[in-house]
Amino acid sequence: MTVREKAYRMLIDICIHKKYSHLVLKDGMKDFSNQDKALISTIVYGTLQNYRYLDYQWKVYCEKLVKKEIEILINMSVYQLLFLDRIPAFAITNEAVEISKKKYDGKFEKFVNAILRRVIKEGKRPLEGDEDEILAIETSFPLWMVKMWNKQYGKDVTRKLCFDALKTPNQTVRVNTIKTDKKALLKGRDTYIEGNLSPDALIFKKGSVAASEDFKYGYVSVQDEASQMVARFLAPIETDVVLDMCSAPGSKTAHMAALMKNKGKIVALDIHEHRIELVKATMRRLGCICVDAKACDATKAREHYDAENFDKILIDAPCSGYGVLKRKSDIKYHMQSDDMDEIIKIQASLLQAAESLLKVDGTMVYSTCTMNKKENELQVQAFLKKNPNFILDEEITIFPFTYNTDGFYMAKLKKISSL
Repeated sequence: MTVREKAYRMLIDICIHKKYSHLVLKDGMKDFSNQDKALISTIVYGTLQNYRYLDYQWKVYCEKLVKKEIEILINMSVYQLLFLDRIPAFAITNEAVEISKKKYDGKFEKFVNAILRRVIKEGKRPLEGDEDEILAIETSFPLWMVKMWNKQYGKDVTRKLCFDALKTPNQTVRVNTIKTDKKALLKGRDTYIEGNLSPDALIFKKGSVAASEDFKYGYVSVQDEASQMVARFLAPIETDVVLDMCSAPGSKTAHMAALMKNKGKIVALDIHEHRIELVKATMRRLGCICVDAKACDATKAREHYDAENFDKILIDAPCSGYGVLKRKSDIKYHMQSDDMDEIIKIQASLLQAAESLLKVDGTMVYSTCTMNKKENELQVQAFLKKNPNFILDEEITIFPFTYNTDGFYMAKLKKISSL
């Protein structure tokens, strides 16, 4: 199978079968060289990041609806034509035609060839429309998301958020201080550079972190810098009993264990058994012995744990994920504005479930990796209105463009009395 055939198959899985892009890429390139892996990743991520812009570049030449599989093939090819100048245009066109011939019995061969030749001839089309429409096309965002962000954050921040989603994210690790320290990992090596935000962060310079010896032996954990700030925001100590309500895959759980010097106790929950197995595997690799990981619906945790049982609680809530678009571009195509309603209900249920489980004078952190005030500030405000025995101690928004990280929201809540 050629590199472009593999990239095409992956895009079919992501765009049609709704599989997660990061998992498709992680699991699908084992038989390719490092050079080929890099090109596959570039084509897949580049096509996803620019999908709407790519549509705009060629659909004006098409008078009828196009089969989704052919749309993906053309977009993948147009991305290469417009963004990858080291690959000859004839090679891109010829392979796209060959893929269409092989996959679809020659039915679309002439059409694919004609569209790509027209794109080569005409070059990039100038953008047309009002300010919001041009931004949405140029950065491949749904128009409703641009309008939502304009309303919530203003035009300047919205523009930065949209263009930031087109960047390549850093490959960042958290130093596992249970087993080593940053100084030891940096000494005499050219593997990492210092992070920009988290004191525990190093940026992996090249290659695959997951294939490294440092990862294998549990010296590092793959974790974005903004994500690393969540455990520090909660600031658990050695004597604490902590509840992590949405723990999988375990990155923040392990970070809390390190901050607690592997003492105290962390109860780590997730609703799915297979995801709890991921948490357990992560704890074993990193040497975290203070974690008790269990499959449990955290919205019903009160059925399993006594009231006011925990000193600190972390709710790293399920969310729309609009802070991680550099890594998961497909989110902006799969998520609809109506989809947020169910997520917001789950978030509210998690917050309310935590209310009775936290001790008086205890601390709870609610965090998301999204840029959406309905899931962030407004969600916390609704909880505080319903629960006057809590106060907002501090809240932070980390925009993804500030430090070239993911985007995160964190709210620290204090319980001042029982209801």
